[in-house]
Amino acid sequence: MTEDKILWTAQYVEGDLSEEERLEFENLLVHDEELKQYLADYYDIHSSLQMELADDAGRAALVDTLKVLNVEHFEAAQPKVVKLSERLKWISAVAAVLVLGMLVWAPWKGDLYQQFNAIPQMSVAERGAEKTDLDEAAALFNNKKYTEAKELLAKLNTAEPKNAMLAYYYGLSLMESSEPQKGRLLLEDLFKGQSVYKYEAAYAVAMSYLKEDKKIEAKQWLQKIPSTASPYAKAQELLEKL
Repeated sequence: MTEDKILWTAQYVEGDLSEEERLEFENLLVHDEELKQYLADYYDIHSSLQMELADDAGRAALVDTLKVLNVEHFEAAQPKVVKLSERLKWISAVAAVLVLGMLVWAPWKGDLYQQFNAIPQMSVAERGAEKTDLDEAAALFNNKKYTEAKELLAKLNTAEPKNAMLAYYYGLSLMESSEPQKGRLLLEDLFKGQSVYKYEAAYAVAMSYLKEDKKIEAKQWLQKIPSTASPYAKAQELLEKL
């Protein structure tokens, strides 16, 4: 059963299996794809919980939550089980951690922003052999070095304020380097025009609001995208999930 595999995976990672059980797990792992996925997921949850809760009040809160879960959901069932062993207490805690990880963090699936925020590559038409600032900006942007790209794109945008492509990628670089308000203003102006980036800009503005968990504003911008625009399908899929 799925639940058995999840708990077995947790016991393996935490080193709570006997040598014989460990070998059995590893032998099954060779050809069981589902078990491999559970193992990868558990490691991800484990890492995520450590990053989120290390040395802060949340760690103590989680421990308290696990204790409550144990008391309410396991000790209450003691008459049926007769006796709750220390091993079952441990398993209940691990199960609670897994549930909390799936419901709160779900790191291997990612949140809606991570799922739908596909940053497009910046393509630059080939020219001469000599590298220009535009070439360098594109290389930095495509390597996700948005802060460095932003500096070059700012200069290029100032020199060519009517260049929609520069405005679009400059706006994205601003939003990806912790300047969402400035980036939104640029992209909102782009949306008011008639360039090929009009609805890509609307989608990017929606993503910036989604990143801030402002779902109402995100919906409003997604709804501006017509069925004839390339981001329409993604926008509609996201609207259904919001």
